[in-house]
Amino acid sequence: MMLNLSDRDWKEFNAFGTDGLFEIHTTNSSIDKNKLLSGDNLTVPYVTRSGGSNGVSKFVSSENYRYGFDNGKSITVGLDTQTAFYQPYKFVTGQNIQVVTGEHLTPSVIQFLLPLFRSQMTAKFNWGGNGATLSRMKRLKLLLPVNEQGKPDFKFMADYEQELLEKKKNYYLKYVHSVLAKLEYVKIQPLSNLQWRTFRIDDLFESVTRPPARSKNKYDEGDIPFIASGASLNGSVKFCRPHENEVPDASNCITVSPVDGSSFYQSTEFLGRGGGGSSIIMLRSQRLNKYNGIFMARAINNTTSKYQYGHMATSDGIKRDRVLLPIDAQGQPDYDYMEQYVKNKMIQKYNNYLQYLNAR
Repeated sequence: MMLNLSDRDWKEFNAFGTDGLFEIHTTNSSIDKNKLLSGDNLTVPYVTRSGGSNGVSKFVSSENYRYGFDNGKSITVGLDTQTAFYQPYKFVTGQNIQVVTGEHLTPSVIQFLLPLFRSQMTAKFNWGGNGATLSRMKRLKLLLPVNEQGKPDFKFMADYEQELLEKKKNYYLKYVHSVLAKLEYVKIQPLSNLQWRTFRIDDLFESVTRPPARSKNKYDEGDIPFIASGASLNGSVKFCRPHENEVPDASNCITVSPVDGSSFYQSTEFLGRGGGGSSIIMLRSQRLNKYNGIFMARAINNTTSKYQYGHMATSDGIKRDRVLLPIDAQGQPDYDYMEQYVKNKMIQKYNNYLQYLNAR
């Protein structure tokens, strides 16, 4: 029988302080990005206030341990951004990071607590004058499931997360096997053996447009990705519910951020950020599909990464940009090769994931 949150009694507890459940302190490192030390073995997580990739901005050299470090099996909290992430390994951080530790903080318990921390911080704090400072965090309270003695039921929290993890793992395995069943590996030439040529973007795509004016803040949560000028998560910054009678942007296109040039293939319909110079740019072609689209998005990113604040891309400018692509015997973009290359990579990656899961 599945564990159910509604079957438990819940009680409010002080998260920190003299009678709190956990300890919180300012990070032991706090390194400005421009002061990071270089090195060959880039294996140390550098955690910042950013909201993606578990707060890890990049991996850096262990030389940076000289600034100080924090141990894994802890939670990092970002000031002002109200972010909270589990850090499994020894790490260093940027500015304005707090670290939560405690004897009950096992990996499973932490995963149960993270959404509770985030919801409380989002409700109580915001960017600017009311951010998640150390003193304010020490007054934070959490509503937790309790055992028969009225104490936090950390065993239930761990068991609930393990059950949820196993459910997600089984769902993922089913998904991966269904994807692999549709893909066929074909041996092809390596990229280094190919002939390449540059093409103008307006020669590759019949349509280069921007979405209508939209702001993510004017949408309720839903299941349609809102694509903006982010360089991660395929450009998605939120999942939204379209307004009544609103038609989302069609799938099967490449979106380009004018702010930093980040380019992604969109396999599902989406809501693109529109209005103003930072609205995304959409590239459409009848030759595009899921596989060659992923290849071309990466190739386009190699060109458009030159854009930045102060020198943002325009629709006309994007049209004139040139992209380096492999060509066929007629000197045209080799769409068949690009498609098979991505399929082979997907097969390789999914098999690597399966090996990792089976080894756990």
